[in-house]
Amino acid sequence: MRNHFDVHGYAVNKRGLTVGIAYQIVSSDVKHATAHAMSRAQAEGFTHIRINYTREVRV
Repeated sequence: MRNHFDVHGYAVNKRGLTVGIAYQIVSSDVKHATAHAMSRAQAEGFTHIRINYTREVRV
């Protein structure tokens, strides 16, 4: 079953600044939602990615 998750954290952008990141992910569980957010942040060019929390959102 697919659930909605909010994933929040921070990462370093290409200019070397630390910025907050937030994603809304549809995934089967918390582990996969966190992994998907990490890969999405890497694809957007962020480095040193840290996820603070992942929480399920009731729709």
